[in-house]
Amino acid sequence: MHSLVRRRRHTLFLALAAAFGVPALHAQDAARTSQLDTVIVTGTRSTERTVSSSLQPIDVITPQQLQQTGATQLTAALARLVPSLNFPQPTTISGAEVARPVTLRGLSPDQVLVLIDGKRQHTGAFLNLGGAIGRGSNPVDLNAIPVSAIERIEVLRDGQSARYGSDAIGGVINVILKKSGQGGQVTAKFGGYDAGDGLQRQLTADTGFKLGDKGSIHVAIDTQNNDGTNRAGRDRTAASVGSTYGQKVYWLGDPAVQSNKVSLVGQYAFSKAVEVYVEALYRRDRDETASLYRHRGDSTNVIAIYPNGYLPVGIPIVNDTSITAGIRGELGEGWHYDLSATHGSNEYDQRSHAINADWYRAFGYTPFFIQGADYKTNQQTGNLDIGKEFSPSWLPNPVSVSFGLEYLRQGYKVSPGDAVSQYGPNGGITGDLRGNWQRHDVSEYIDLETNLTDRFALSLAGRHEHYSDFGGTTSGSLSGRFDFNPRVALRGSVGTGFRAPTLVQQHYADISSQLQDLGQGQVLVQSGTFPVDAQAASLLGAEKLKPEKSRSATLGLALEPLDGWNVSVDAYWIKITNRINLSSNIPVNTPTVNAYLTANGVDANYQSIRYFTNAVDTRTRGLDFVSQYAFDFANGDRLNTTVGWAYNENEVTKVKPNPAILDELGVAVQRVERRERLGLLGDTNPRTKLDVGLDYLHGRWAGHANVQRYGDYTVYSNSGNALDQNFDHRWTLDLSADYSIDQWTFTAGADNAFNARPEQTKFANSTGGNFKYSLFSPLSWNGRYYYASATYRWN
Repeated sequence: MHSLVRRRRHTLFLALAAAFGVPALHAQDAARTSQLDTVIVTGTRSTERTVSSSLQPIDVITPQQLQQTGATQLTAALARLVPSLNFPQPTTISGAEVARPVTLRGLSPDQVLVLIDGKRQHTGAFLNLGGAIGRGSNPVDLNAIPVSAIERIEVLRDGQSARYGSDAIGGVINVILKKSGQGGQVTAKFGGYDAGDGLQRQLTADTGFKLGDKGSIHVAIDTQNNDGTNRAGRDRTAASVGSTYGQKVYWLGDPAVQSNKVSLVGQYAFSKAVEVYVEALYRRDRDETASLYRHRGDSTNVIAIYPNGYLPVGIPIVNDTSITAGIRGELGEGWHYDLSATHGSNEYDQRSHAINADWYRAFGYTPFFIQGADYKTNQQTGNLDIGKEFSPSWLPNPVSVSFGLEYLRQGYKVSPGDAVSQYGPNGGITGDLRGNWQRHDVSEYIDLETNLTDRFALSLAGRHEHYSDFGGTTSGSLSGRFDFNPRVALRGSVGTGFRAPTLVQQHYADISSQLQDLGQGQVLVQSGTFPVDAQAASLLGAEKLKPEKSRSATLGLALEPLDGWNVSVDAYWIKITNRINLSSNIPVNTPTVNAYLTANGVDANYQSIRYFTNAVDTRTRGLDFVSQYAFDFANGDRLNTTVGWAYNENEVTKVKPNPAILDELGVAVQRVERRERLGLLGDTNPRTKLDVGLDYLHGRWAGHANVQRYGDYTVYSNSGNALDQNFDHRWTLDLSADYSIDQWTFTAGADNAFNARPEQTKFANSTGGNFKYSLFSPLSWNGRYYYASATYRWN
């Protein structure tokens, strides 16, 4: 079974086949029919809606497709399969390099909702603090899900707040887990980069067990031990003269990761009316990732210990748990119900091999291991879903009616680190900002769907939510599809949505070393991130956060020009008001600002401060194109082709004025900085992305090729347009081959086979030559990657 995104793409490979004298071929009708008849469960509550008849654009990704990408991270694999989905790969960005998010349609990583078997997942405890795509976002950690546990993934590219609530502004990623009570597989994989580093070792397995003839259990594991990569340049900063000049002192690349994941899915049907089920997932990661280099003369270094400076190394521990239990069945005359409860938690434990220079100066020594703050999120969800199909006499087809309730409780806890982590201006979270916060939400929804005629389908959904911390909101959506004939259909939708500020965004606090552009190029500073109700933030104009509100529309065509050739073209428009983002880095070390804070009881032992705001409105416009085609050759071979192309344009349409206090203090900084206003919320995402895929099956052999093209993008500087830089487009090619014999499959491949690299940054933007490549590059810095794997399957 293949998806609507890794599809059977047509024209390019048909021409190639003819050029190489391939024998006559015809469409593989049976295979395509099977794929397009997949019943979907995302964006609809009808039990009969299929991929081919969907009212909204949806992609269905299979585990075979995920494996063929060669990626060890789920998010990286999805980015190679869904044209409108991107996978930024920042480094030295306070947590984002460990729990790397994805973006859909160029929006923030936390503006896409993640479900597991239709159940809302909890957000992570980390916050993306650095200057990278998704700055200030607090998304779900998709990489917590074992790839070996996945049956398929449904990616719905349309706003769905009216069905699922907060976060579904850009779309929905619904991960469907394996539930079979038989069969399984074990895969061992080994790979590394052309540069000689980044060795990756992965072992995955899954299997099912029957519980008599009424139930089953399916378990999966995924364990990885990956070395880090380093693509830093040579240090030519002024601070390095006489010590590390010309040396490679930074660690810029992938973190070293030790990861273990496990999942269990079980169900048992006592009768048609009563089936109990449970799903449990657990992940524990230990990562090693570098911070910014401390040069010899930096205030954060002790020359007596490190005469030439040193590189702090973070070793965060990430724990993630998700447990769902429920009961479902069919009662009476076709009444379906599903009653469930879900608990989820995520912990980000900051630890580092580092010193505290202020502690050393005060006490004459310093530890070399520092226990930083511990951040924990938790979420409890209760759902009751009820549905039935009615057949009113005045309609030609049944009406699917669904309604339900959801109770959501969320918590966030911050525990300070040890005394060393809190001491001095170079310390960690301050003691008075520890805390434990909760909120709850009650929501109700109704969903109606029917075929008004044999050619016209319509869906209407509405949802009301009431959050304890900001009040109520109502969302609605209307979707329709008209089939002019079996080969041409028009589909579209309009809707409203919202996203509630997460507890992390409302209460996160941290003081850390950051490379920041405060108007005179990138410099290393101590920067404080504070909640809006913290005294320092409120004194500088912070206000209580409000939910984001959205309006969206999608209009598209679903075509079948030839038997087995399926094409979809969908245009979309998304307007977001009160968008939540981090403010500019506001300098607080000027005499005027420092005196003002001191007079109000705030000891600002840092150079800048930022807090969350609702200061901008944005508009997103774009187009998604997907074509799929499958052929059978006369000699029994098969060719599957796919083309996906996405165009995306983001623009800030309004920026609210600065708080009056910033103007009074003479702070020459807009509350939303230039780099964010023009770039991170605009043109720093590539506007175009092309994905061309080819799978060729010949007996026991299979060959796979995937070509990607990332469009150009611009990185803006807060120091003015002289330091702005436009980065050219890049092409990559991934190749792999499979050989299957009996129950074994052996695979070898090369990702980025031609060793493409991002365009290098201007020296003025490279922190003295250390950052060779842009943090915003959609293309990995790492270069060519070789891998091999062996899989054993059983029935």
